[in-house]
Amino acid sequence: MAELKEASKLPIIDTDAEQAVLDNLTGTSKELGLPVSFARQLGELLIEESVREQEGTRPKQSKDLLMKEIFELTQKLLAKRERVTRFEVGEPNFPASPQVIRGLTETFRKNKVVGYGPASGIPELRKALAEEMSAEHKVKIDPDQILIMPGGRFAIFATITSYVLPLERVLIPQPAWPAYEECVDFAKGRAVPINTKFEDDWELDLGKLESEMKKGARMMVLNSPNNPTGKIVGRKRFEEILQLAEKYGTMVLSDEVYERYARAKPPSVLESGAENWVYINSFSKQFSLTGWRIAYLVTTKERANRIRRVVQTAVTCVPEFTQRAVLVALKKGRREADRNIKAILGKVEVTCRELSKIDVSFHKPEGSFYVFPKANKPGFDSVKFARQLLEQHHVSISPGLAFGDYPAFFRLAVSLPRAQIPSAIKSIGEAIDSWQQ
Repeated sequence: MAELKEASKLPIIDTDAEQAVLDNLTGTSKELGLPVSFARQLGELLIEESVREQEGTRPKQSKDLLMKEIFELTQKLLAKRERVTRFEVGEPNFPASPQVIRGLTETFRKNKVVGYGPASGIPELRKALAEEMSAEHKVKIDPDQILIMPGGRFAIFATITSYVLPLERVLIPQPAWPAYEECVDFAKGRAVPINTKFEDDWELDLGKLESEMKKGARMMVLNSPNNPTGKIVGRKRFEEILQLAEKYGTMVLSDEVYERYARAKPPSVLESGAENWVYINSFSKQFSLTGWRIAYLVTTKERANRIRRVVQTAVTCVPEFTQRAVLVALKKGRREADRNIKAILGKVEVTCRELSKIDVSFHKPEGSFYVFPKANKPGFDSVKFARQLLEQHHVSISPGLAFGDYPAFFRLAVSLPRAQIPSAIKSIGEAIDSWQQ
């Protein structure tokens, strides 16, 4: 079977075929008066065993590792004290506010012992977040709907592992951050990509989305502003997506981490009036605290209680001193952070201006601090190109294949010093001009 699929260039996992097998088994079990749960478990076992056998000959390539490879190669060059112009890492480069640092150290001054805290997060921080979001989105958010999480990635992981069972389908519009798929794979669910196109301005096709939801989808990931394209889903389209999800009982995981990196306020699931959703945000991108590993999640109280069990089991709690620091950021650091975000958006403008001078096509991002250009070269391989660019020009980028089936594209994370941008883009242009398969 594996050899036949490989010869025909077919994927090992066919989610439609798997769903048909499960539907057939459960339908037959009903006719015979057998427990449906037993039939499904038997089907899952047979499918997983088949996949395991086939993957032994053709292991799945991790998209996440494609990104991490360039990051690790960059780290090796930096360890040798070599200069690298970094477009590969998605983190702001402005320093944490001195007020935030004081908030961190103040915890140790006041407490001789900093021990375990509540798995949900300290009440003061959840209350402050509830007040801010209620005012900003003009809805009532209760502190008990909020969980403080050890990073946005963990918030996504905890949500997916709490709700996605083996073989259940999760719809992921692409291009997309590869961590979504990694988390679905860990839960033994099935990541179902819904490709969007550069020619369509990365607009999600509602017809494609509905046809996948009809087949039965446990969850859908909605990331707006998008990483890597910077696309913001318009308000009308956003509402249409949520209406479809409500119609077919699909949970929406709304990753809104880049909401502050937009010139106009993006639509939010918090304002939708829908019910079957989980909202993810992070302090990392807002206050440049990526290494501090602290984010937050909002949903119904019942879902929050369920997801909290993952936090309790895996990490116990987010350290109190980190939470106290971001509490200061919320109360006193917002204005400074907004100035820094505005400066980064200015760098995105510079990047787009410089990209217009080289042989690429791109859409100017509507949000986030990413640009996702396409090299105008036949047979362009962004994975090979990213390695060569780093080796020969000491410029690091993320290959487009890390975000889906986009080999001609690459992602630029624009948070580096402004003065480095023109020469780095020029180097990218020269490398594209000299590209050979």
